Amino acid sequence: MSEIYELIQENPEYFAWVFGVVNVLWGLFVYFNKQSHDKAMARLKSDLGLEAERRKRVFELKASQYETYVANLDSFGKKHQVDLPERMSPIFDKYLSDYLAATESGDKQQEHKVITWFGGQVSALMQEGLDDVLKLQAESNRLKLTATDEMIDTFSELEVLTKASMDKANEFMGQFTEIVLTQDHQRTEQYQAELKELGRQTQEKASQLMQQMRAELLAI
Repeated sequence: MSEIYELIQENPEYFAWVFGVVNVLWGLFVYFNKQSHDKAMARLKSDLGLEAERRKRVFELKASQYETYVANLDSFGKKHQVDLPERMSPIFDKYLSDYLAATESGDKQQEHKVITWFGGQVSALMQEGLDDVLKLQAESNRLKLTATDEMIDTFSELEVLTKASMDKANEFMGQFTEIVLTQDHQRTEQYQAELKELGRQTQEKASQLMQQMRAELLAI
């Protein structure tokens, strides 16, 4: 230690310059290290902010899509499993009234027009059901692209149930005239029971899907 002290005393100016250079270099190191650290922290904050914003947007988009699908599914169920007899009754009443009037007057052309009108009304309801099913399938196919495997299975099961509901509703409409004319209440109750059961199964699957949707949204 004394030897180092003596060496410094022999050439103090040189060692003062060396210490000065070292201090400058150390100062530069500290400065640039701080600059690098600040940039890294700023980049990290920016990345975290962007990630949080991305997750927020993904959450909002998925939540909106899920809400739309479930609302359309509920609307489909009500329309084709609950409202169908109420929608068919006034159509049939008009058909029967106009047809009897045409028959009593012997107007064959009017009879043909009434039958054609009735067939068009039934076809329109059937087409409406098909459009609703295709709309639900298009929505579920879009949601399947980013859905979990469990959700994909549930979507597929719901597609089968909605298609079955539409087919059963169409079958009921096709038999509606005969059922009403023959006052076959037993067959009416059978159709209503079958549609009600399909509605129960659909609602059950819809509840399962909503649980899966909530789980996925919470995981975002």
